[in-house]
Amino acid sequence: MKGIVFDMLRDMVEEQYGLDGWQAVLDKAGSDGLFISTDSYHDEELLALVAAGSEVTGIDPNDLVFAFGQFMVGEFYKRFPRYFDECDGLIDFLLSVDRVIHVEVRKLFPDAGVPEFRYSQPTPDQQSPDQLTMIYQSQRKLCRLAEGLIDGSARHFNQPYQLQHPLCMHRDDPQCHLIVTLLAG
Repeated sequence: MKGIVFDMLRDMVEEQYGLDGWQAVLDKAGSDGLFISTDSYHDEELLALVAAGSEVTGIDPNDLVFAFGQFMVGEFYKRFPRYFDECDGLIDFLLSVDRVIHVEVRKLFPDAGVPEFRYSQPTPDQQSPDQLTMIYQSQRKLCRLAEGLIDGSARHFNQPYQLQHPLCMHRDDPQCHLIVTLLAG
């Protein structure tokens, strides 16, 4: 995982719990906390930081990963606003994740282990034209992070939505299906 992800986790913890909170997470995880944004780090180190963060904050690890996904959206927007500004709402943005954003990430960092997304949309004559199924596959199985990223993106675009997660790798399915339905509002 790229160091930028660790930097964002630090930013989130420091914003909510201060420098002492981040130091407590590092101490509990046994990490020196020195991350270079462009370098790659083992996934286990991030998972150890999340587990330590859960112990320090009392927040369930899955909820912490979801909150981190929400937080990441704002950080991504600060760093890369054009990826958001060039999109016409939530569905358009979510479609750009694998088709545009991950393509650009791979150009800059060929070793980046970005997750794979495939998409399925109803045809216009079906009941839900404002619906997208994101088919998520990653060895990391961080579908809860993807859910947080979807939620943060929906907030960014100010679009109410409903999320269903009928298939999940954590339930031994081969991939996760994240069904995003835009709601009137």
